[in-house]
Amino acid sequence: MILQPAQKSYRSKEIHTWNEEEIATFEKYWPEGSRERLAFSLLLYTGQRGSDVYRMLWEDYIGDTIRVAQQKTATKLTIPIHESLARLLASANRNYPTILVTAFKQPFSMKGFGNMASHAIRDAGLPRRCKPHGLRKAAARRLAEAGCSASEIMAITGHKTLAEVERYTRAAGQEQLARRAIKRQSENKSGKLIGQEVANDKNDIEITNIISRVALPT
Repeated sequence: MILQPAQKSYRSKEIHTWNEEEIATFEKYWPEGSRERLAFSLLLYTGQRGSDVYRMLWEDYIGDTIRVAQQKTATKLTIPIHESLARLLASANRNYPTILVTAFKQPFSMKGFGNMASHAIRDAGLPRRCKPHGLRKAAARRLAEAGCSASEIMAITGHKTLAEVERYTRAAGQEQLARRAIKRQSENKSGKLIGQEVANDKNDIEITNIISRVALPT
């Protein structure tokens, strides 16, 4: 018998963007009030990297915003808090400097936070393609599907270039974007740009290019 060489499994280099079903599965498994749900929501609703989320301090949560100094890029952001995240923060324990703490009530290390988040994902029964960083991409996808401009998305995620935004919004729902585009076209009977919608910011103008590339197969 001739043995065939084992085939290598294909591994995509692209980090998977969580879809809505996967998000709902995690939220159903981990209830509000759990540390895992709070960590998940900080990743999803702030759109930040895990390296920034585990270091978030209560003193940086001011009013309805949270201040972030991104570790990777040193970019400083002030991010409005989504109402779903605000509800979790309102009931969270504020007895420690960091918003997230370990089971021993100590600040997380980067490795410790990553392990906790990964275990929480596996415990929820989600596939191995679901990684903590994929929630940052899901945040950008949701913003794109909500009709946010490139500048608005970059103001949340801290990305510096349109190419980076395109990479993160590639999973935006094609049909949803296409329907919104046709609706806008139908409402603009003259076919001319509506004065109030003309953007002076180059990034806002070029969002059209991003949406077109998202909507078509590559």
